[in-house]
Amino acid sequence: MEKLIDIKLEKWKNRLLDLGKRNRLLNFKETKRSTLQIKEPGIFELWRILVDEEKEIEFPYYDEYEDNSNKKKDCSVVTNQSISEMHKSLRNLRDKAKSFNEEQGINVLYLSFGLIEWKENIDKGQILKSPLLLVPVTLSVESISDPYILSLHEDEIIVNPTLKYKFENDFGIILPDYESDYGLDDYFKKIDLP
Repeated sequence: MEKLIDIKLEKWKNRLLDLGKRNRLLNFKETKRSTLQIKEPGIFELWRILVDEEKEIEFPYYDEYEDNSNKKKDCSVVTNQSISEMHKSLRNLRDKAKSFNEEQGINVLYLSFGLIEWKENIDKGQILKSPLLLVPVTLSVESISDPYILSLHEDEIIVNPTLKYKFENDFGIILPDYESDYGLDDYFKKIDLP
């Protein structure tokens, strides 16, 4: 009886998934304020610091009243945006995540590790990019004179649930679940896509 309830519950959850191309978990598009690409540290080093060692990442501090032109050279975190633009993006991401958490009680801020490029039809159609592993994070700042801090959130690291469902039901491709004893490289090696 309990197993039957679990199966029905899983079917209901899957019906809630948005499988349309506007869903950024299936068709990821970078935006100026809602995405930020961390270039340094690199992907495996970032995973080691944030996930394995559970340490915080500190972004360079931006002061609009001083010359910040040399900060990029002095900081260990480098993004795809200038320091002033990065600061605006971090503020936007933090505000949206905080608002969502306060209003609905859920964390919506994730770092994506790995992107899969794919097509719904091999012969034609647009190339879609989908995040693979989703690492829940928290973005905080103590005061306006402090840098933004990125830290691991208490939720579990998951494989993109929408992509996992889409691949399994439409193409018969089963993405392995993430297990806490995996390293990032170990997980990437487990993925065997055609």
